[in-house]
Amino acid sequence: MKKILLLTTFISLGLIAWSQEPSFTVSVWPDTLLLGNQLQVSFKLENGNSQDFTPPAFEGFSVVAGPNMSSNMIMTNGVVSQSITYSYYLEAKEAGVFFIPPAKIETEEEALFTEPLEVIVLPNPEGIIQKKSGSTNVFGWDSDFFRMPEFRMPDLPKEKEAPKKKKRKTYKL
Repeated sequence: MKKILLLTTFISLGLIAWSQEPSFTVSVWPDTLLLGNQLQVSFKLENGNSQDFTPPAFEGFSVVAGPNMSSNMIMTNGVVSQSITYSYYLEAKEAGVFFIPPAKIETEEEALFTEPLEVIVLPNPEGIIQKKSGSTNVFGWDSDFFRMPEFRMPDLPKEKEAPKKKKRKTYKL
């Protein structure tokens, strides 16, 4: 019975360790945009500890903001998963097809690289500004905070005005 229990424990720990393999990915939104608009590039490390992050050279782009770093840790049923995200906001200098080169991150075990991504920038003679997706907005900062329905003050019923009191006239004798 002890052998079966030990074997089950080791297999379970091995599966947990195997499922916690670090991964390093890149995402870009939008991948096609009009010249003069911004795109967001996010580099995400999952299940690994970042020792050193080296961003790519964003040739053909101006960095508008970044790096913005966020971290997340979730524990579900004893299983811990964590992630670190580095985000940049970029603006293309000219129309064309561009590539976001691989980024590098050093973890405790190894160096990880992202895949290169293609970004298409189209000419924009009318100067159209593309609306940002709600998922890319920072909570409440890119829009009017109080226009959100959940934060709007409820319309209170108007109170009836109290009848005006008449002033009493007093006379001196």
